[in-house]
Amino acid sequence: MIKKLSAILLAGALTFSLAACGSSDSADKGTSAKGDKKVIKILHWKQDNINKAVEEINKKFEEKYPEYKIEYTTTGPDDEYKQAQRARITANDVDVLADLSGMRLSPQEWTPGAKVPDWQQWIDTGLIADLSDQAFIKNYNANDIEKAGTYNDKVYAIPTGKVAMSGLFYNKEIFEQNGLSVPKTWSEFIKLNDDLKAKGITPIVVAGKDVWPLKLPVFALQAKILGGGDQQKWIEGVWKGETAYNDEEAIEVLEKMKTLQDNYMIDGFMGIDYATAPSYFATGKAAMLADGSWDAPTVAAANPELKFGYFPLPATEDAAKNSSFVGKYDVTWYAAEKGPNKEGALKWLEFFSEPENYTTFVKAAGFIPTQDNIQTESDFIDNELTPYLGEFELAYEIMMINRQNIGEHLAAEGVHTEFLAPGGPYKTAKELADIQQKEWEAAAPK
Repeated sequence: MIKKLSAILLAGALTFSLAACGSSDSADKGTSAKGDKKVIKILHWKQDNINKAVEEINKKFEEKYPEYKIEYTTTGPDDEYKQAQRARITANDVDVLADLSGMRLSPQEWTPGAKVPDWQQWIDTGLIADLSDQAFIKNYNANDIEKAGTYNDKVYAIPTGKVAMSGLFYNKEIFEQNGLSVPKTWSEFIKLNDDLKAKGITPIVVAGKDVWPLKLPVFALQAKILGGGDQQKWIEGVWKGETAYNDEEAIEVLEKMKTLQDNYMIDGFMGIDYATAPSYFATGKAAMLADGSWDAPTVAAANPELKFGYFPLPATEDAAKNSSFVGKYDVTWYAAEKGPNKEGALKWLEFFSEPENYTTFVKAAGFIPTQDNIQTESDFIDNELTPYLGEFELAYEIMMINRQNIGEHLAAEGVHTEFLAPGGPYKTAKELADIQQKEWEAAAPK
């Protein structure tokens, strides 16, 4: 199994704007030319609700500690943010940085030739500070720190929250008006979709244009089907040649997703972007929205009168197996060991971790808290997420370790159902599965 290691992943969004790096001796000393205040450089991606919460915390921090000045830089998500991370951490030009991809699994004994992730390279080369002895770590749930912030028995990261990725938002009024209930098995789910279509109601909207949202329903299928419900076993098996991307279980995952894409998703879903999809759902154009739990605030903002819930996509005929969400740890903070102001970084993380400030953050983010006894005052978290948390199983993209130079059909730890017809070239799940297995074998270390 996994060696005290973890996954923190995250949802992100929107534009790129990397601020100019500080220069000269003042940056080296962690001070600013303006009033000789000690600057704390924080790097994050653009995500409006979270950015506003961090800015509120920064303001309170500067009021309490007037000797400090926060320089909070935000960039675009995904590759743009990764580039910013790499540039700033290797130049020792950041003090606190958020992780977008999280501490995914590092190479294991069963993953020969796997690429070492950025976070592990940074830790191994002494660029990330060891937080093990910091008192504020005790503010967080020990199990979450163990699963999502620990490497080689030392704490290097603060996981700020958890999100569900495998659920469907559903319009409670549409369900109630049509005598429909939350499905607990795959056959019940298919019947629900058929019943909606028979009433002239589009079942599901998803942001296919951005591609990655298509992976969210797949995560539910993978977690409950691969390895008979033990996807870690299946993942180890594919590295050892004991399972395959074109074996019976892997094809079942693709076939079920193809069923949804072909029959129950809104017409033209491959042209709908992520920013627009919630409005389709919020205005009643579809009964369900395939999205992560983090987007609940967006849905609510799109229609404050909407009554909506969130349930796990039921992947099998085993209701008990289907009853929990698959997800990830989200925004994670690192402190730079060699940044211009390590002392300030630790002080800021301590301030952020105070329950009052942490609550401000987690409520704005819509996360499931990683601190105990936090009152989110969120009906959505308490009544729609908490009952389905179970053991909080991590999603496939967090558990999977790809081979280097993997092909496009398996890139970014995904199985990419956008390649299935009619939008893609492969008419059957078996065709796509065979291509994926060939790419996996081709990427094997020589």
